Amino acid sequence: MSNKSQHHPPNKNRNIHNLLAVIAFIFVIGSLAYLFKIHSSNPSRLLKAESSSQTNQTAKKSFENEQDQENDQDNINWKKQDETVKVPILMYHAIHVMADSESGSANLIVAPDTFESHIKSLSEQGYYFLTPEEAYKVLSENVLPNGNKKIIWLTFDDGDADFYTNAYPIMKKYKARGSNNIITSYIGKEGFLTVDQLKEMKKNGMSFQSHTVNHPDLSATSDNEQGTELTESKSWLDSTLNQDTIALAYPSGRYTDTSLSLAEKLGYKMAVTTNEGLASAENGLYALNRVRILPTTSPDDLLSTISW
Repeated sequence: MSNKSQHHPPNKNRNIHNLLAVIAFIFVIGSLAYLFKIHSSNPSRLLKAESSSQTNQTAKKSFENEQDQENDQDNINWKKQDETVKVPILMYHAIHVMADSESGSANLIVAPDTFESHIKSLSEQGYYFLTPEEAYKVLSENVLPNGNKKIIWLTFDDGDADFYTNAYPIMKKYKARGSNNIITSYIGKEGFLTVDQLKEMKKNGMSFQSHTVNHPDLSATSDNEQGTELTESKSWLDSTLNQDTIALAYPSGRYTDTSLSLAEKLGYKMAVTTNEGLASAENGLYALNRVRILPTTSPDDLLSTISW
């Protein structure tokens, strides 16, 4: 009987192993390709996370700056004074380099470098920049912040766009605060501030008060029209900026006894004029003096004018 040896199919086991290895390799390559595709198609995930972190840090910094301003105000010790307190209320209008065509309005335009020299000098001399609410407190209660006679209230008339582009960055640089008296119907028009700019600046220490709706000559305006101008201006500012507007600047400094009484009746706590001089309660809170700033006013001129 012949002894026939048994044979398995040639290389069968080896082929199975090879097949499994290929399948495993394909699976690994496919998985890596899939993961790479997901990551490649969403590169913004890391950027979004970084951007979100930066946004949070910016928001936190902005909040901390607001808190610092509030804390500075909270830490003030208001001291009653025996003599009548005088408040220098500076009156600016436009802050830009004057063009030749603007020569007729020359006295209303102050160059940015001149403006910065004023703010820098006031800051170095230790002047405290008042908010409208603080100015009212000083005038109505005859007090000074920490007994400091070096106080200043910066006011700007009309709401020109250069308040945002030129004046605002300079004031932020020196941690100064200012108030712009807004002609409300001009907001959003070419050459004037926008609502978004008002809101941004308000969050960073600036304030906005009334300069009427259409900037009429109140001394030549009927009582009813005056009432409308003062009422609608205050209402717009109150609702748009979520505030209680307390100050009014008479357009071109013109007003009547009716203007004074209407301002009080309609909820303003004080009003500023173009009458030259330092302000005090002796003016009457609805006829406060201001110091007109000219394009030629030097820091020394300014300091000499406002000392008392």
